[in-house]
Amino acid sequence: MGHDSHPHGHGHGHQHQHEHQGEDMVEMLELDAAVMGAYLDTATGHIRATLGREPSVIVDVGAGTGVGVRALARAFPTAEIIGVDASPEMTAHIDAAGHPSVRTAIADLDDGWPTAIPDADVIWASSSLHHIADPDSFLRTAAAHLKPGGVLAIIEMTSPPMFLPTGNPLEQRIAASMSTHEMNPFADWTQAFSQADLDVVEGVDLSVEISEITPTVLRYGTSWLSRIRAGLADDLTADDLAAIDALVDDELPSSLARRTDLNVRSGRRMWITKPHSTTDTTL
Repeated sequence: MGHDSHPHGHGHGHQHQHEHQGEDMVEMLELDAAVMGAYLDTATGHIRATLGREPSVIVDVGAGTGVGVRALARAFPTAEIIGVDASPEMTAHIDAAGHPSVRTAIADLDDGWPTAIPDADVIWASSSLHHIADPDSFLRTAAAHLKPGGVLAIIEMTSPPMFLPTGNPLEQRIAASMSTHEMNPFADWTQAFSQADLDVVEGVDLSVEISEITPTVLRYGTSWLSRIRAGLADDLTADDLAAIDALVDDELPSSLARRTDLNVRSGRRMWITKPHSTTDTTL
């Protein structure tokens, strides 16, 4: 999440790591981090406060290009950070950064917890849980691989990135279509946590709004909308597709680059959870 703004279907239920292929996806994930990444430091701050100690091992589940890994390494410089992803291309991207406290593991979490990954003080899953075939089983497994007092932090998008004024009908239809077709379904895992005997010790709104419209912000918007157009080409109307085309064509007066009314924002939520046995004060 920090690799979570990536429009694609996943009706097969598998993790999004399978689909993190190609330089275009790398660019999309990195642009999202560059534009919307303020939520990452907010998230790690809440994890620090909830954990109440310096972690020694942190596991990023579905690490993608390493956006979350980098944020975790900044926040917890003495911890070993392990980025897990099923895509060798993604783990190679993390490895190329050469951070001394970071290592990677190639593993498909649909096959269970990797044997080479130790128990962790923090398990971080940003926009990856909804791509796992059996999320309930994964939550129970992850809880079993937390050190005593450790936390499992789950982050999901609550809405796709938005660029036009609030309430814009085109973006509303895009969000509805994404949800209908399981493209970043904006999942709420509250019930699943309860079924996995995990207590939510804190829920955090990680929504971000961008006030300064920079060239990077415009490139992010163009990239995002272009991917949306490709992913929903069979679902949006011809008028909606034409409207997206007009937004991403810098030569047109209606393009993102020429508009003065942009309102760039993104919604995310984090749940910080602990196994019930560690938070039940009645025992």
